[in-house]
Amino acid sequence: MGIQFGLPAELLNLENSIILFGGSFNPPHNGHVIIAQLVRELFKKAEMHVVVSSVPPHKEVNVPFGIRYELAKIAFKKLNLHVSDIEHKLGGISYAINTVEHYRKTYSNVFYLVGEDALISLEKWYKYQELLSKIKMLVYPRFKDAEILRRAESVLGKLSDSIYYLDLPLIQISSTIVRERLKKGLGVYGFVPDELIPYVEEVYGDR
Repeated sequence: MGIQFGLPAELLNLENSIILFGGSFNPPHNGHVIIAQLVRELFKKAEMHVVVSSVPPHKEVNVPFGIRYELAKIAFKKLNLHVSDIEHKLGGISYAINTVEHYRKTYSNVFYLVGEDALISLEKWYKYQELLSKIKMLVYPRFKDAEILRRAESVLGKLSDSIYYLDLPLIQISSTIVRERLKKGLGVYGFVPDELIPYVEEVYGDR
């Protein structure tokens, strides 16, 4: 079948379900907040946890976990979402499979929310085959690039059946853009939650 577009109604109402919204959140921004709100609205019975990566396996992060974790708590406060430090507690490199195994001890259904760009190199993720067999991966569009989807289906084969491409608006804000603006001394009003502005200016202004 391959990557599925949209979500079957039965998935939206599964009991004992959780959506894991993971990332380095370096820093968290309004795009993250909008994505979390839109996806949570789709799932009436699922919890959602924002999972801040402690030691991301595929990128270098020069801002300590503790700072990014506190920024995330501020960013998602108005949505009343739980911001988790489980990847820090688990220790070591923050592999998705380890986080998922932790949550599977409590929840019957684990949805793992990623951006479309994750599909470019998903086969390089640690134990990606086992991961995809244990979750339903929700892909939030960033480019709506058909070539990325075709490549993912070709590389992943039958495993791509557990991937669901969400039909939701594109959000063209990224942590990279926010960091670059702060480094240049430019304002980030509208890019990050208002409450976060003085903190990100202090943390990222000189980096």
